[in-house]
Amino acid sequence: MKRRDFIKLSSVAGVAGVVGSHLDTAANPLYEQASGFDLHPFIKAHPEAVFIYLTDVKEKTDQKGTYDAGNKLASEMFISTSGGAGFPNSTTIAGKPNWTCAPQSDGYEAAMGIVTDLGFIEGYLNGVKSKGPQQIALRECACPNLWEECGYLPMARRNNFDLRVMNDRDPWEYENGEIIFKDVKNGVIMKQHVFMAPMNAPNSFLINLAKFKSHNVAGGVTGCIKNLQGTSARRINSFCGTFNDIFRSYPVGYHQYYIPNYMDTVRALFQKHLEAGYPRWGVKMARAPFDAGLYIEQWCQRMCDAYSTFPIGTNDIHVLEGIYWRDGDGFLLGPHNGRAKDFMCNMTLFGRDPFKIDIIAHWLSCHEPGNLGLFHIGIERGLSNVLDPFDIPVYTWKNGRASRTRLNRLKRTPLRTSYPPLPGSDLYNLLDEPFDYKAWKATGKIAKIEPDIKVIGTDSNNHIVMDVTVPQKGDVFVDIKNNRGEVVWSMQAPDLEPGNHQVVWDGFCQPGMHNSYVKGMGWDAEREMVIYT
Repeated sequence: MKRRDFIKLSSVAGVAGVVGSHLDTAANPLYEQASGFDLHPFIKAHPEAVFIYLTDVKEKTDQKGTYDAGNKLASEMFISTSGGAGFPNSTTIAGKPNWTCAPQSDGYEAAMGIVTDLGFIEGYLNGVKSKGPQQIALRECACPNLWEECGYLPMARRNNFDLRVMNDRDPWEYENGEIIFKDVKNGVIMKQHVFMAPMNAPNSFLINLAKFKSHNVAGGVTGCIKNLQGTSARRINSFCGTFNDIFRSYPVGYHQYYIPNYMDTVRALFQKHLEAGYPRWGVKMARAPFDAGLYIEQWCQRMCDAYSTFPIGTNDIHVLEGIYWRDGDGFLLGPHNGRAKDFMCNMTLFGRDPFKIDIIAHWLSCHEPGNLGLFHIGIERGLSNVLDPFDIPVYTWKNGRASRTRLNRLKRTPLRTSYPPLPGSDLYNLLDEPFDYKAWKATGKIAKIEPDIKVIGTDSNNHIVMDVTVPQKGDVFVDIKNNRGEVVWSMQAPDLEPGNHQVVWDGFCQPGMHNSYVKGMGWDAEREMVIYT
């Protein structure tokens, strides 16, 4: 029996389609009224993928340029829906920028690389609003005393975004619904995690707007995973402190959220991972707890406790704004005569899996992901399933079209970090020690890719989007035949990489039965397609 896809169009129309490097899909704004919104079907269908959005902003102070870049990206990533599809427009958008403390002592421009670009955030969220949802809340636990000076509050006011301080009281002092409590299944440190609503709340859609920059704890780069730390309520958000006993240092009201013997568990895990050879777990520090691995272990476990409560891949999208990247300690200090530096890289990453995004970000900034304990612990705890960046499908995203690319075709920019250095190394260093991924993979087995072609939805122009799985590198041919066996559309894509690619039907389509075929050298696949209105 042939496999069959059903696809509904709002009207019979021609569809514009094509091929990037060489199969792509268009995704332009849909201006008609709709009852809901959703992610572009190719993004939604591929949570395993990381997308690279290339921009051309000349200066980081070009706020119109960063606004336009964010607005364009959101307008392409999201689509309007109808008939109950996707998420209702009444859904609250839970926006999480990286607005950590950005000291203004050296001026606004010197601190820009510490936080997610303000223009990008404003443009992106307005792009989301254009697709339907109107309720947008912004939450951040750090330094609300700087929000007016940094322009966050003025931006929120002019756009009617809900930005408010929600870490000035203990969690139990807030009204019902203002704080979200989530049980941590199999937690190491936390029994229950506490969030500022609408973060991790029902009927919300998380937009994680992280910043591409170095950090001294998260690893070479503080990315999408660590940015979720800032969704936490008062005191709960303090992951980066020294390894200390909450039951001695926190008010008794907080003790209910923590596992009583968590410090013993963290010490045991540190020892286990030290013996397992986790990179840099044996490095010494000049301050308590003096063992870098123990310090990082507690942060990783606490981060994973919080992360595990999010329904990742269901009602969320994660963006690592990288119009300009920052090196150094993640703040003002760095390797350039003691100062951090911003680099106009114009490379923003996004996808549905924060671990995969952060792995690719580390590789692009010249850090070997296998040297990061966080990625090992994520796999150990069942939160991730990959370590080798070359096992992650990567796509460039241009004008609403995703094109499969090789990771080593992308430009890398070294971001030196103050992550605990190896003995004899400079304070600001790269985690670039060679890592043997083949040896780590133990079994050496790689899942075989089976050829396939299927319809996965329509884009914002009501165009049919197909997902083509290519098992091996080579030329690929796609044919669409009507129910009389006549070829009504075809295309050729030379020299495609293995993996998933997207195609948009570039021709007139009408209701009825169609057969779609894809073939390469020594392989083929087919599927029936029923189009109805």
